[in-house]
Amino acid sequence: MNLPSEAASSVTEWLGPDWTARSLAGDASVRAYYRVTTAGGETFIVTYYPEDVRRELRHFLDAYESVASCCAAPEVLRHSESAVLQRDVGERTLFDALHQNREEGLRLYRAAIDLLAAFQKAPDRGLNPPFSAAFFMNELEMARELYVEKLMGFDGEPLRPVMKMICENVAQHPYALCHRDFHGQNIHILNDALFLIDYQDLRQGPDTYDMASLLRDRGVARLLGDAAEMDLLAHYAARTGAAGDVRRRYFETLLQRSIKILGTFSKMPIVRGLFHYLDFIPPTLESVRRCIDELPEYGALRDIFPFDFDLEGARARARSLHGST
Repeated sequence: MNLPSEAASSVTEWLGPDWTARSLAGDASVRAYYRVTTAGGETFIVTYYPEDVRRELRHFLDAYESVASCCAAPEVLRHSESAVLQRDVGERTLFDALHQNREEGLRLYRAAIDLLAAFQKAPDRGLNPPFSAAFFMNELEMARELYVEKLMGFDGEPLRPVMKMICENVAQHPYALCHRDFHGQNIHILNDALFLIDYQDLRQGPDTYDMASLLRDRGVARLLGDAAEMDLLAHYAARTGAAGDVRRRYFETLLQRSIKILGTFSKMPIVRGLFHYLDFIPPTLESVRRCIDELPEYGALRDIFPFDFDLEGARARARSLHGST
């Protein structure tokens, strides 16, 4: 696949005229990713920023400057006004490793916690505002609208008081630097070394926020198991010096994050037609249930939150909703 012309011009300037590019699967943004191979067989990753998100490129470079000073991130080699050239750290992710071999995955998940501890030492340059109760509530409002009301057809109004309580409580946790999307698909493995990507949303937030993402995002808890999940949480506390009731904070943060992610996993098919995100909803609902079991003060959610999710029915509703947008 050919690069957009302005990105192609930059790549030719950086690498010479003899190269080919292959499109890579992207994330939830509109950025485009390519693996570029030179005539000599060397590979690089190029990220292209379309015109409407070009301001994000400078933001990414500022975040890279912070993160790269403390932990392993793919090296930025060159950049233009529309594209960034980085070292290629391969396609294998931590998520892949756990699915391929659980024992190796557990070892690498412990290493990922060491990576997180290093990341938390990065200088906070104030690139993004810290998490707040209002910010958390806005995220849950999106989940209420898109998952509860649109996708599931429930009345979301009774959820507002308990959602507000969750957000206010989580905002009172001790804060640390958060990646915001610290999960296994954003950690690549090359020669047994871990590299962190997609860190441009870093900000101050609850100290267990990234652990909730790492251990529960996209169903990895099914492979980890409860005992390994708690062992890894204990490793995090020991590695970072997190004090107090870390377990409680972890599940409370996980509750907020899981409900929020239901909104994201509903938005992608309804708004952008990316229907595979619906596959991530059942394990996310499992996380919500697990949090309620751990935190009985949120037990009211058992009766007012829509847990009875049918994938095929949701896919049909999402297609109908997407067609009407």
